[in-house]
Amino acid sequence: MHFFCNHSYNRAVPLLLPAMNDDPDLAGSNPDATSLDDGPYPALKAFLLSRGVPRHKQTAEVAGLLGLAKTSVFRKFKGESSFSLPELKVIADHFATDIDTLRGLAPGHADRGTAGATAEPARLHLPGLPASGQLQPGPLLADDDVCDLVAVRIGEQWHVHVGTAPEVRGQVRHSIASLRLASAPRPRVALLEDDDNAAAVVAMALEGEGMVVQTHKTSADLSASLARRPFQAYVIDWLLGAGTAEAAIRQIRARQPSAPIAITTGALHTGAETEGSLIPFAEQFSVGIFEKPFRQAVLASYLRRGMTEPSPR
Repeated sequence: MHFFCNHSYNRAVPLLLPAMNDDPDLAGSNPDATSLDDGPYPALKAFLLSRGVPRHKQTAEVAGLLGLAKTSVFRKFKGESSFSLPELKVIADHFATDIDTLRGLAPGHADRGTAGATAEPARLHLPGLPASGQLQPGPLLADDDVCDLVAVRIGEQWHVHVGTAPEVRGQVRHSIASLRLASAPRPRVALLEDDDNAAAVVAMALEGEGMVVQTHKTSADLSASLARRPFQAYVIDWLLGAGTAEAAIRQIRARQPSAPIAITTGALHTGAETEGSLIPFAEQFSVGIFEKPFRQAVLASYLRRGMTEPSPR
């Protein structure tokens, strides 16, 4: 999958994107300060050192070559801004080398900015596409760079948005070197609940977690669905009308010994059922008990952990 960015002329295109740490030596105002952290340009700094330019003189050396203020070059080395390709070419020409050497790449290497970065899990906010994928982030983007898609890192999680999305305004944006998607069927969950309002709340919560929920009002409805095709998980209200869902659970377990089943009930709270009767049944048939009201996120987590079987056909 390929995406395109429009980089404005002479704007920065970073070379390498390791995680950047604030270095005490770089945090001050002295552009000639010596840094033990190579920031986003380790290959460039190592090359200058190999040509006899000590670390504490590299900012001044590069500033003189490019005709820039030392504070401007200092910010580039620190990662607050970036060296553009024309600027790197000036440095490369001066030392009779090539840009790839300054970038730490073998000549002709296909990677132009990620320097072999590995793919990482990413959350996708792209209508019509899967909710997750594998992202190889590209270079940092300048404020006026325009990309079809951009990646932003929030905490430990990468997020991919359309380049014009309001969510990325004010964020540190990266271009995308590669984005790998896979589209597997969403897990199918059967919901047996005779209260329409309660069913709607549970279904909305589970669908928000990426599941497909099919609601049933009676055990007979669920039995008919099972005859056509079983589900990967089940959420079952224990009290149904004047009876319980015991027969439905027995039917599921006879066909699917390990599919996650969650019993939802208010019977313990109201006294319509006792722990002494419900808990032994739950243990016998390996089901979870969720007493109403329960947290929907906890229910979703329970189902997700149990859905290890392949989707039944």
